[in-house]
Amino acid sequence: MKSSIKKVAAASVTGIVMAGAMVSPAFACNPKGTITKSVQNQTAGGQMNDANDEQSAVSAKPGDLLKYTIVISNTGEANNKGDNDMAGTKLTDTLPDGVELVINPTMRTVTEDLGTIKPGQKITKEYVVKVTSDTDGTVLNNKACYTGDSIKNDKPQQGCDTAVVKVSNPKKEETPPATTPTETPKTDTPAPTQPEVLGTTTSDLPNTGAGNALVPAGAVTIVGYAANMLRLKRRASRES
Repeated sequence: MKSSIKKVAAASVTGIVMAGAMVSPAFACNPKGTITKSVQNQTAGGQMNDANDEQSAVSAKPGDLLKYTIVISNTGEANNKGDNDMAGTKLTDTLPDGVELVINPTMRTVTEDLGTIKPGQKITKEYVVKVTSDTDGTVLNNKACYTGDSIKNDKPQQGCDTAVVKVSNPKKEETPPATTPTETPKTDTPAPTQPEVLGTTTSDLPNTGAGNALVPAGAVTIVGYAANMLRLKRRASRES
């Protein structure tokens, strides 16, 4: 009887152990991805700044060069099985209006295939853009995102981070247009009249015969006086 009880007890313990082994959960893959994005105004010589909002935004002027730095990490716990690797990692960054990629101004979206990132590892990507916006106060929100998964595709990973830049371009004082001097109207100056020379007109001269030669005014006066005196003398002799 005791022997039978021992067998039943042993079978019960074995069954419990086996049942426990069957319901024990399988070990899960646990990569932990993170992303940070920072920006630096290279033209102004500023420092790298996380600049996640407008209050901490990096200031820039039209034509400045900005360097964006993106770091994607896997902070999962390392093990020998690779269960916490983050596989198929991809980076996507769409540029906002107001900047252009220096190496390719026509490219508006930056895409990087980063592959597998092991626990404790990180991948850094950098690129430079030029500020093309010239509107004062324009806010440039540049967001970078990543995606990834575990090696068993059972722990999808994703995240985004933003770096903010604010354009500073105060309006210059407008210079008044140059005034064109008013031209003084021109008046026609009459040509100077030649002074009249007395005694040179033909109407003032006696007819002296052939050629009607001109005689100076003084000579005309003397001749007239002499002729008048001669007439007076002749009249006086006839009356006497």
